[in-house]
Amino acid sequence: MVPMKFVLYSLLWLALVFPSVGWAQKSNKQTDPYTQPFANPVDDPALPRVLIIGDSISIGYTPRVRTLLKGRANVHRPTTNCRWSAFGAEYIGEWLGEGDWDVIHFNFGLWDWYGWSQEVKATPESYAESLDSIVRQMKDKCPEAKLIFAITTPPCVEGEKKVKIVVTEQRAKAFNKAAREVMTEHGVGINDLYGAIGDQRAKYQKGPDDVHYTDPGRDLLAAKVAARISLDLPETTSSP
Repeated sequence: MVPMKFVLYSLLWLALVFPSVGWAQKSNKQTDPYTQPFANPVDDPALPRVLIIGDSISIGYTPRVRTLLKGRANVHRPTTNCRWSAFGAEYIGEWLGEGDWDVIHFNFGLWDWYGWSQEVKATPESYAESLDSIVRQMKDKCPEAKLIFAITTPPCVEGEKKVKIVVTEQRAKAFNKAAREVMTEHGVGINDLYGAIGDQRAKYQKGPDDVHYTDPGRDLLAAKVAARISLDLPETTSSP
């Protein structure tokens, strides 16, 4: 017959171990860089370092980009939504950290178009000034990094659900033109995510009043981002 003391100790052990196992599984899931955008990877020192900076659209495709570039690059991002361009100009130094980046893929635009959380609304001119400041700071802190600017994904078809604003094609074009001029002046590469979605907003966006993307839309954007980043990755001897 099994001693009662042994049974009690066994039950206590099970009560202690199984909750901790469940916590460990949850913790591992939350820190998986291939599913969680803010779970930056532990770097493989043999691989180049990539930084993705951007709004919630970039948050959506970041884990997919990591998966597509697995074994080729350490892909990081700030653990926040990078919001609008003036906000980026203020915090870019913090996001760059020590500045040890081989490629920086960045974008700002949707927040500037819609004016979310901004007392002073952006114009194409102020947008250009903020982008110019961001690029200059990146070049100063990361002189060896390849810079790629992502032309912002399109606005939603109808009035955006939070602010009820319809961003016209003319407004989007004016901001995108301003961005292209800044990037051309500084010799920054371009990744046209606006054109990647094009007239397929109804197919890939979550709804006519939502700027965000379904899984197929995120897959499309991630493929475009990973392919563009790949063009600027330095060669590495690390195997996939």
